[in-house]
Amino acid sequence: MRLWTIPLRLVAIVILAVLASGAWLLRGEITRAIRPQVDRIGDALGSGVGAPRADALARARDKVDSLQGWGADSVTLTAAEMASMMTSGLPLDISAHLDSLTLGLGEGRVTVSGRLETAQIPKDVLGPLAGALEPWERIAAVGPVAVTKPGEAAWQVDALTLRGFTLPTDASRRLIERGLPGAKGGIIPIAIPSGIGGLRVRPAGVALYRKGRG
Repeated sequence: MRLWTIPLRLVAIVILAVLASGAWLLRGEITRAIRPQVDRIGDALGSGVGAPRADALARARDKVDSLQGWGADSVTLTAAEMASMMTSGLPLDISAHLDSLTLGLGEGRVTVSGRLETAQIPKDVLGPLAGALEPWERIAAVGPVAVTKPGEAAWQVDALTLRGFTLPTDASRRLIERGLPGAKGGIIPIAIPSGIGGLRVRPAGVALYRKGRG
C-alpha cells in the first residue's frame, strides 16, 4: 500500500461515518420524505395495501365526482384511496382511539392495521390480556365493507388480531364495541359521499358503483 493513499482512506472512512450517523439521526425525516413517493409507486403498481394520504383522498373524491357528474357507472379506488376515504369518514369518537392506520384489500374484505387505544377498555372485556397490554396496542382487524344507505357505509369486524393472537368473532366484535364508542356489535359506521350506491372489494382495487347500479 502506498503511504500517500492512507490519509485518503482515512478521510473516506470519516466521511462515510458522518453520513451514516446523519442518516440515522434523520431517519424519521427521511422516511417521511420518501414515504409519499413509495406509496405513489405502490398505487401505480396496483398494490393491495395503502395508507391514508391527502393526495389519495383528493383522487378518491375526484373519482366519486365522476359517478355523480360525469355519468360513469363505476370507478375503482386503490388501497390508499379507499383507506383515505374510510378514515376521513370515521366518526370523531372512533378515530380518536385509532392511529397509524393502513388498509389491505382482499376478496370482499378489508384488513385495517394500526394502533388501538386499549386503556379505556374494561378489564373484564380484555380477560387474561388485561394486565399485559400497553395503553396503545397494534392490532389488525378484518371484515367486509358495504353501503348501508345513501351517505353511509359499514365495516363489520369478523376477526381481530392482538399480540399475534386472533380472537374469535364474538370476542373480536365485543372488544371493538367496547374500545370504539359507537361501534355497536363490532360494526363501524363510515360516512361516504351520497353518490355511491354500492361497492365491491377485490385485491386489485375497490369498485364503487353509482346509485342504481351497485
